Parts: sequence; structure tokens; C-alpha cells
Amino acid sequence: MPAYQEIIDALRSAVSDTGLITDPADISAAALDGRGRRQGEALAVVRPASTEEVSLVMKTAAAYGLSVIPQGGNTSNVGGATPEPGASAETARRTLILQLGHMKRILNVDTVNNTITLEAGVVLQDAQKAASDAGRLLPLSLAAEGSCQTGGVIAANAGGVHVLRYGMARRQVLGLKVVLASGEVLDLMKGLRKDNSGYSLRDVFIGSEGTLGVITEAVLALEPMPRSIVSAWITPHRLEDVETLFETLEAAFGPGLTAFELIGRTPLESLSSVTGMTPPVSLSDWQVLLDVSDWRRDSDESSEELEGVLAPLLENGLILDGAVSRSESDREAFWRCRETIPSAVKREGGNVKHDISVPRSSLVRFIRETSAALEETFPGVKPSVFGHYGDGNLHFNVGPAGVAFPHEEAVHRLVHDRVLAEGGSIAAEHGVGSLKTQELKRTKTPEELAAMRALKLAFDPDNRLNPGRIVEI
Repeated sequence: MPAYQEIIDALRSAVSDTGLITDPADISAAALDGRGRRQGEALAVVRPASTEEVSLVMKTAAAYGLSVIPQGGNTSNVGGATPEPGASAETARRTLILQLGHMKRILNVDTVNNTITLEAGVVLQDAQKAASDAGRLLPLSLAAEGSCQTGGVIAANAGGVHVLRYGMARRQVLGLKVVLASGEVLDLMKGLRKDNSGYSLRDVFIGSEGTLGVITEAVLALEPMPRSIVSAWITPHRLEDVETLFETLEAAFGPGLTAFELIGRTPLESLSSVTGMTPPVSLSDWQVLLDVSDWRRDSDESSEELEGVLAPLLENGLILDGAVSRSESDREAFWRCRETIPSAVKREGGNVKHDISVPRSSLVRFIRETSAALEETFPGVKPSVFGHYGDGNLHFNVGPAGVAFPHEEAVHRLVHDRVLAEGGSIAAEHGVGSLKTQELKRTKTPEELAAMRALKLAFDPDNRLNPGRIVEI
């Protein structure tokens, strides 16, 4: 391998002194995953300021045989954005962490085409604000939106709370600029809603978790800003009543039902214990947080209509309690409770995480039967369930840490077996990363895995881009 200083000098010429990090403490911080559980090692951290600099970095990495791990906000829950713990010293000396945070320009907001063009390092919350300032809605919304970066959101094909109405990240992406492992740049930035001219190369990189190329710019679709959004926090009588509640609201509001979150008692207890925050209704085994968006009525009219739909359900005992927002501050308070759950659980010690999806019609049975099996097999564990009931995706986590972590692999196996039995997915919105590559072998056919490997090798024949993620080469 070439001398260390030769490689460092070559990288410095690509990104300048301010874009190259060689201090061991800073490298170590960048190589620690967002959950604080997986510490890796790397040669250096590079922070390019443009697509051109990313291209130079990739050409340098190719010349010296270096692996590159693209990193956005480092919010991955599946080991997707940091070096693998326990790698050899030789592997560490051949690994770069490529951070996109210096590329944070919003390039254009087009209110006629309803698009926003931005660099990959733009924090999602900043992109949302730029859209809002122009009277438009960027519907991607995640608990980590204050720190996750749009390039990472696209690379993971993230979901969030509005998938029910607006779909996953893939649905918002109209164009990409991508730097390949060779350093070549693919400019796919047309931003068209209709383009049937051959293979859709853009779609290949969405959800690829940095294994096929480095996303540096994107064109995202915007939506009209609703005139009003009303939130409600509801206590169903039983878990089974959530199905009727959802069907009733969907029948009443159609696509206006833009979020429908199911939250169990355990994550709300963690929230209260760590932060003192409580939902606007009394704690119960199951609660629902929902949004109804309206492009015609103001908030007062929308609140009254929602209350009118909920009133019969309250009268017949299908729901026991509820609170409907009367102001934007009410809505923000409702959603702050929901979005603070992950950080509260992390501060409490964490848990064994699962990001699963099953058909919505199977969710209640899955929760009941899987929870019972876990509690019987691992005495003392408590499922901590919350997530996006409306699109069939739950964060089916298992704690407390001291009880669950010693059985982590067995807990994963039990939960994933039951997901597969329901025809579901073990990676609904967080991706595969390195933590689920072995499990993916159980969920994909040999033909699917072979096709995925062929795709990986077509774009990255030397397996240098985020190696070990999604598929093993």
C-alpha cells in the first residue's frame, strides 16, 4: 500500500485542508454509529464542498484502492453509514468516511414545476422550511428531520409519518446527480414527472444505501400546502378497534388522512420517564395520533368535521378518549411527543430494534401474537411498539436493554420469523445496512440476491462503495 502521507496529500489536493479530517478523535467520532453502539475505524474523513470535489475524492480512492463510506447525518439504525467494528487495521487504513454536510445549498425552488433542487447535505428540516417559505409542502417528515440529510434520506429511501398519503422518499425524487465509484458523474437532474426513455437509472440509486454511487444533488417534488392540518390523539377501547377507526377516517377523509400513527404504552412510559412529556390524553395501552389535511377548509372547520366523525365512535365505546388540536401549537405539542420517543428510548438505554412491515390487515394479529411469544420466550422483556399503522410499518422494538440485549440475535429471529410468516418485510424504511445482510438471505430468493449482486458489481466492480452493506460480494 502507498505511504500514508502520499494518500493524505492526494486527498488534500481533492478537497483542500478544511475538507480533510485526520485527527484521530474526530475520525473516531465520525466512525461511531448514531446509536452509539458500533465503533469503527478509518484512515480519514473527507468533506467535499461540491460534486466536482466528490468526483476527485472518488478518483483518488480508486487510484489507491480505498473503500468509501458515504455519510449524511449519521442517523442510520442498521450500521449503514460507519465502518464495521472489529475490522482489521489493514481494512481501516483503506477506508474513508465521506461526509456530505458541507454540500448544503438549496439551489432552486420552482413553484410552477413544484420542485426543489438541493445538494445532498441539506438537512431535511431546512429543505422543508425552504418549501414552506415558497408556499409549498415537502411531505417527507421523519423523527430525525432536524439532523438527517436529504442525500441520506434518498439513499435509504426513508419513509416517515406521511407515507400513507405521499409515499416513501422514492415518490418525491424526480432527479439525481450521482458520483460513481470510478469518479464519473451521472447527471440525472431533468426533474421530469414523465420520462420513458430507457432504464430509469435514477431509481437504481434510491434505497441503494450508498453502495452504487454517491448522491450529491437531487430534484424533489413538492406538493400544494394544505389550507389546514388538524391533529387528533385518540384512545381506542381495544387494539382491535384501531382497524375500525382507520377505516372510518379513511372513508370520511380519503387522501386527506395524511398520517395515522399507532403508539403503545411502553414507549410513552419511556417518554414520560426520561423527558416528563405526556400525551394530551390519559395513558392507555394503545393510542393513535393522526393528521387530517384539508385544501379547502380552515382549521376551525376541519376540527369540527373531525370531531363530528369521531363523536359516534366515542358514543358507541369504540374510542374512550380523544383530543383534537385547536391551534398550530397544539399540533406541534402532539407531534413533539411522538417524535421525541426515539431519543427518549435511547437516553433510557435503548432496546432491540425492528423496522418491519406487514399487510395492514395483519398488524393487530402480528402485534398480539408476537408480543405474547416474546414475553413467553424471554421473561422480563417488554415490546415497545410505535409507528406508521397507516402504511403497515411498525417500529417493533424490544426492551429493556438489560434484559433484551443479551438475547438480541434470538429476539431478532423470533420477530423476523413472524414477519415473514405474514408475508412482510424486515426492512421497511430504515434499510438493510450491515446488520441485516444475513437476514436478507432468508427473505430474498437466490435469483433476487444474484440480480442484486450483479447490479452492485456493474456499478462498483471493485466493491469499494460501502462494502458489506445490503449484499455480500
